[in-house]
Amino acid sequence: MYKTCINPIDKGEILKRESYPKKIRKFFRDHLKLNDKYKLLYKVIAVVFFITGSYIVTYPFIPGVLYQLFKDRYIFPYKTDIEDIAGVENKNTDIPEENRVVISKISVDMPIVEGSNEDTLDLGVWHRPGTGKPGVGNMVLTGHRFGYEFLPEDIRTSTSFYNLDKLEIGDYVVIYWGGKEYDYVIEGYEIVDRMDTSIEEQTQEEKLTLYTCHPIGQNDKRLVYYAKPIF
Repeated sequence: MYKTCINPIDKGEILKRESYPKKIRKFFRDHLKLNDKYKLLYKVIAVVFFITGSYIVTYPFIPGVLYQLFKDRYIFPYKTDIEDIAGVENKNTDIPEENRVVISKISVDMPIVEGSNEDTLDLGVWHRPGTGKPGVGNMVLTGHRFGYEFLPEDIRTSTSFYNLDKLEIGDYVVIYWGGKEYDYVIEGYEIVDRMDTSIEEQTQEEKLTLYTCHPIGQNDKRLVYYAKPIF
């Protein structure tokens, strides 16, 4: 029977490598047991990591939960002509100076922003370049499905169209544009491929097109809603 001969130098290197994990474990064990200051610090770090991780995991579901809790309480945050809708509260505050989109049913109250690339989506609801505006052609607006609340405010406002799929035919969309109010009612919806550009084609008649990614968390399809003006 042959025995493997280990060079003493090699053996020392193996023992040295094996000792590193032990030294690390011993360092943390000694500090946790003997130093109350470090012990408290480690506990605080662990709690912070737990809370942050839990928030990241659960946040994508929060807008859906809030919708279910408050779905029967519609509020138009600004003055609007459609005040006689049953079940809708109108706060009667002044019309906003900036361009905004309000969809009371799904708690959307977002700035409409202009820009040449997708980074604009991080600032609000993006008015797609080259598309119409209230009173003229097919106005196309697109928004993110959700964003994380701990991010900067401009990114936070991208939580816009999370509950877009909850809209039904007959629901209202209000556009504040140039200091005036434009009212629309949902008349249809569909799911299209992400490369389908037909939804942005211009039309002779006035219409409003809203779309976002579908399904939530993916970018394969587009959830598209069409609305017609209320005169």
